[in-house]
Amino acid sequence: MTQSINRVRWTTEDLKRLPDSSNRYEIIDGRLLITRAPHWKHQKVISNVARVLNTWSDTSNLGEAVPTPGVIFEDADNVIPDVVWISYERLSVGLDDEGHLTIAPELMVEV
Repeated sequence: MTQSINRVRWTTEDLKRLPDSSNRYEIIDGRLLITRAPHWKHQKVISNVARVLNTWSDTSNLGEAVPTPGVIFEDADNVIPDVVWISYERLSVGLDDEGHLTIAPELMVEV
């Protein structure tokens, strides 16, 4: 006997309809992932990584690092990496109207 499983494929529009909460929502391959707020130590590492990258960026003037940005590669892939570094060149063409990256940055860090 074959079973048919009706899978829901989540999109960026679905995320917009969710109520505001302290949960962190991401979509990977159309699957909704929900996590709670990260641990203090996790956030401290993110802060330190972003600080080191931005210190280098201030000297090189090549780009900038940002903690926990929204990155939307396509409608069914909407993620929040811990830190990204993106060149000013890519940043100038990579933001949508809502301020999310729509192209891959040069560096994505997961802690």
